[in-house]
Amino acid sequence: MKKPVPIILLALLFVANLVILSPQTLGLYRGTFGQLGLLFEIRHELVSSYVEAPDQDKMVLAAVRGMIDSLEDPHTSYFTPEDLAVFDRETTGSFSGIGAEVTIDAVLRRLKIVTPLDESPSWKAGVRAGDIILSIDGEDTLDMTINNAVDRLIGEAGTDVVVAVRHDSGEEETITITRNVIKVPSVRGLRRDDDQEWEYLIDPIHGIGYIRLSQFSDKTADDLRTQIGSLVEQKARGLVIDLRFNGGGLLDSAVEVADMLLPPDQRIVSVKGRTVPEDVYDSTEQPIGEDLQIVILANEFSASASEIVTGALHDNGRAKFIGTRTFGKGSVQQLRALPSSKGALKLTNAYYYLPNGEKIHRTPKSESWGVNPHDGFVVAMNGEQITQMHELRRKGDILRKQSNGDNGDKITPDWVEQEMADPQLAAGLRALIGKIESGDWPKVGVNGDSDATRQIKRENLVRYRDRLRKSLDEVKEELAKIDRGEPIEEVASVESIGKDSDANAAAKIDTPQQEPEPVSP
Repeated sequence: MKKPVPIILLALLFVANLVILSPQTLGLYRGTFGQLGLLFEIRHELVSSYVEAPDQDKMVLAAVRGMIDSLEDPHTSYFTPEDLAVFDRETTGSFSGIGAEVTIDAVLRRLKIVTPLDESPSWKAGVRAGDIILSIDGEDTLDMTINNAVDRLIGEAGTDVVVAVRHDSGEEETITITRNVIKVPSVRGLRRDDDQEWEYLIDPIHGIGYIRLSQFSDKTADDLRTQIGSLVEQKARGLVIDLRFNGGGLLDSAVEVADMLLPPDQRIVSVKGRTVPEDVYDSTEQPIGEDLQIVILANEFSASASEIVTGALHDNGRAKFIGTRTFGKGSVQQLRALPSSKGALKLTNAYYYLPNGEKIHRTPKSESWGVNPHDGFVVAMNGEQITQMHELRRKGDILRKQSNGDNGDKITPDWVEQEMADPQLAAGLRALIGKIESGDWPKVGVNGDSDATRQIKRENLVRYRDRLRKSLDEVKEELAKIDRGEPIEEVASVESIGKDSDANAAAKIDTPQQEPEPVSP
């Protein structure tokens, strides 16, 4: 059989270079040549003999994405020139959007909300952390790329985008979000005073402050330093740092935050990869508020930079971590422009490691990832509890001043649990009060394999079962229509029934799946 011309040319070039290559390089080129030869042969047969003339550009793009998919790493991706333009606009330009961290759910193959940013358009409209976006302006999100999805969510301020979402409860809702310029301060208190300024000292009796970090931006460390300094001046003895639903941000910001709270020469995080030498980040300065007892709140929606800070303070014994195991996004990506000017490749080239040496990142085969609270400090919240907590925040109930007679405003763990529907924050306050009064950390949660944690897993599985039942009912209804002789839609619509359900996810439904790096439209 006559060999394709491209292979002959490659062979000539290969032989011409044999005399100047080392044995190791020769072995590498022989393997590469054989692999590329297979690609060229398949392409040649398809182009010359397939029943219809194929789109050759589409074939090449599919081959590229197939190579990337084989890595099973959704953080590595190819950017076409059009995708790259969107990426540049997101990272360097000014744009408006819905204000949410989004990712792709690896099991459902749909867009998922990691967390809506506080007081953003999505937050105000009722979008919740963990929501699955089923459609954007009527377009199905199944297998939609993260870049295409973000491109549809951003837009001019004042314009609307309509999203159909499925909440963690299984309820589906259509939400209209009015886009706006996203300006979200990263440092917040618990509630506002009469002048609408954030209050950070929430328990004057025990001297406990509260600071919530919604992201790690270039101003986060400076703003945090200012507020901690103010709490120290007010004789604060304890501090809750809330990193729940914090999707991450800048590495430098996370390192600076950890540095200001740790004594010198403590490991913050290390970075290393197969071809990337290890780089370590250690604390260098005297800590601010070194006498403060600190509680870190984090959960399964705390990712990336928030995991670095949680792990640094937790592993070095500077803070007590209360909540649930974090998301597990600890990989480093590098964007490399292709010499052909045909886009760029964003590839994972290193991982982040905690001070204890464990890898933060979760891969499909990971048995451990992220940061875990110690036994006795695991405090989980199910989807309904999280929804209720966010609803109260959104409606502004927690911003109202509460009066307790002559004692004035007083926030207690019981009040937080009842009025704010926030058992994790309540547990953090109980832990700090116990530490301040007795000198020891009281256990305020459960062990990782406790009955309470299993109960939440059970509730998640019940919701999963109910979604499967709903899909099965839809199939039965379609079958009944056929049996009754009623007009039906095309077969493809019948085959798609149940695709929205969490098929193949029953064993993993209690934990977040391996997903692409969150981005913010």
